[in-house]
Amino acid sequence: MRKKTKKNKSIFSVSGFVLPALIINIIVILVPVIITLILAFFEWDGLNIPKFVGFRNFVTIFQDANFLKALTNNLIWTLIFLTIPVIMGLIVAELLRKTKWTFLQPFFFFPVILPVASVGLIWKFIYHPIRGLGKYLDVVVLGNPEIALYGIAFANIWAWWGFLCVVFYSAMQGISSELYESARLDGANKWQEFIYITIPQIIPTIVFMEVMTIIWSFLVFDWVWIMTQGGPAGSSELLATLLYKKAFYSYKVGEASAIGVIISLFGFLGVSLYYYLNKRGVEV
Repeated sequence: MRKKTKKNKSIFSVSGFVLPALIINIIVILVPVIITLILAFFEWDGLNIPKFVGFRNFVTIFQDANFLKALTNNLIWTLIFLTIPVIMGLIVAELLRKTKWTFLQPFFFFPVILPVASVGLIWKFIYHPIRGLGKYLDVVVLGNPEIALYGIAFANIWAWWGFLCVVFYSAMQGISSELYESARLDGANKWQEFIYITIPQIIPTIVFMEVMTIIWSFLVFDWVWIMTQGGPAGSSELLATLLYKKAFYSYKVGEASAIGVIISLFGFLGVSLYYYLNKRGVEV
């Protein structure tokens, strides 16, 4: 009887810690998700009574050139961040592993902790065609529809690749030094060590960061909004910024919710990929 009493007390004590966090998550995450999903099937301007329209919001946005442009830009953005910062992070992490200059890690990680609002404005000033580097490079970055998106991506990569570098370097610390010693005895050079030992040993970390990159790439809002607000002429528009404009500029809450559902589907795709790789035996 005493054992049952102690067990019940422990359950209640644990529940006392878990329940508040669960309630907060339900209020902050689950309830807005459900509301967004419901509103995706309604026409609503935020003031009048919502009107049920079925899948019309989805049909409308897929016929909207602005949405298709934003979707294309998001795919380009995702492709950029799946490759360039990952490669940079891997190479520098490998150099750190060989040199043991661990004191450099805080310098690489520092841009990650800087507020995006401040950094975005600084990069906007750097790109300025009169007062910034644009004056000396004789190029307009944020005002050029052909390169505006890539200019923002470059600034974001500057702030992001150091995080990947630190993550990959931490994963490399778990690799046995005996593997490298054996490879050197067999005549392997540093490049071969990197390709045939380092990369295969940290594949789980690389795959996990790639999956998370897919999810994060479709949630990007701050960098674009601070630097261009999706301009010029929608050339740097992403799904998140278009959603914001639909909801708070055009007052088309239903269409904005439909875009939110589509963004969530890409996140679901990333999570599904994660579980699929787990089932296939890839440790992620």
